[in-house]
Amino acid sequence: MPTVNVKIRPEIINWALSQTQEEKLGEKLMNNITKWLNGTKTPTFNQIEDFSRKRNIPLGYFFLQTPPVEKIDLLEYRTVNSIQLANPSRNFIDTIHEMESVQDWMKTYRQDMGFDKLPVVGCMSDIDDINQIADRIRTDLNISKNWHESVRDSREAFINIRRQLEICGVVVMMSGIVGKNTHRVLDVNEFRAFAMVDEWAPLIFINTSDSDGAKLFSLLHEISHIWLGKNDLFNDRQGRANGVSDTEMICNAVAGELIVPKEIFLEKWCEHNTQVYTRISDLAKYFRCGEIVIARKAMDCDKIDQKIYEQVVQTAIENYNQMKENKDTSGGNYYSTMGARLDGCFVRALCESVNMGRTTYTEAYRLTNTSRKTFSEIAQRLGGRQLGIKI
Repeated sequence: MPTVNVKIRPEIINWALSQTQEEKLGEKLMNNITKWLNGTKTPTFNQIEDFSRKRNIPLGYFFLQTPPVEKIDLLEYRTVNSIQLANPSRNFIDTIHEMESVQDWMKTYRQDMGFDKLPVVGCMSDIDDINQIADRIRTDLNISKNWHESVRDSREAFINIRRQLEICGVVVMMSGIVGKNTHRVLDVNEFRAFAMVDEWAPLIFINTSDSDGAKLFSLLHEISHIWLGKNDLFNDRQGRANGVSDTEMICNAVAGELIVPKEIFLEKWCEHNTQVYTRISDLAKYFRCGEIVIARKAMDCDKIDQKIYEQVVQTAIENYNQMKENKDTSGGNYYSTMGARLDGCFVRALCESVNMGRTTYTEAYRLTNTSRKTFSEIAQRLGGRQLGIKI
C-alpha cells in the first residue's frame, strides 16, 4: 500500500502538542514532529493517525485550518482556579462529552415517556440557610440526622445516598478512567466531581480516583448544587476555607452538615478528652467520614485553628497517596466495577428503550462503554431481571 503524505498546518501541530506531555508521545514521534515543524519532513497519514491515537485527539482536528476552540461550559463553574484546569486535559474533556451524551439521552427519554420535571432540581434556589437546605435534602433523601449510625463506613454511606438519589431521579455516574481505557486515568487533582443541572435529568459524576471519604463528601457537595439548581465543577482537593464563591461555601457547609450535624458533633467533641488529632480521628470513625470533614467542622465551630485544619488536610492527602501507591490493583470483579460506574436508573431506562425499539443495541453499548456480553450482565445486576430485559 503506497505511503500517503498529508499537509498539516504548523499551528495545528503546535496546538496538539500543547494538549499533552512530550514524554507520553515517545522519542521517535517527537523527532518526527520537530521535522514537520521545521519543514524538513512531511507527515504521513499513518503518522498523524498515530499522533491522534496517542494523544486521544479526534483525527479530524488535524485537518482543520485553525486550532479548534473546545468550549467547555462547565469550566465556568469550577470551585477554584487551578493550573490543571487552565488547560484541561483530554481525559477531562472526553469525560465531560461522555456525560453530556448520557444526560442528553436520559432527558430525551424522560420527555418522550411523559415524565414530569424533577421537583428537587433548584428547589432551594432562593435559600441560603445551611440548616434549611440540609433539612430539605434529608427529607428528600429520606435520611435522619444520625443516619451515619446505620452504616459501617463511608463507602456504605455513599452507596446508601446514591440509592436514594436514584429514587429522586438524579443520575449518578462514576469512574476513575475515561470510558473503558485503563491507561487514561482521571486526575483527582484536576477534578473530584461535577454536577450538570437539568430539570429532567440532573447528573452527578464522581471521580473514583478519590478516597471513599472524599467521594462521599463530593457526592453530598454536588447534591447541594442540584438542589440549588447550579452547575458545578468541584476541583478543590485542599478543602479551602477562603477564596471560594458564596455558593461553594454554602455547598461545602451543607455537605459537612449532612455528614456531621453540628449539634451531634459538639456533643461528641466534648465527650472526647484526647489529644486534638486523636479526637479528630476518633470522630471520623464515629461519623463514618474522612478526617478532613471532621477538622473542617471543628474549625467552623472554633474548636481548632486553621493551621491545625490545614495540617489534617495535608496529612490525609499524603496518607491516601501513599495508600494508592501500595494498593494492589490486580483484583476486583470486572462486572461489579463496571456496574458501579453506571447509574441503575439510566441502565434500566436504556434496557426498556432497547426492548421498545426506540434505542439500538449499538447506541446502548456506546453510552455505557460496554459490549453485548458486558451490558447484558450489568443489566441483570442493576434490575434487568425484574424488568424482563431481553438483552
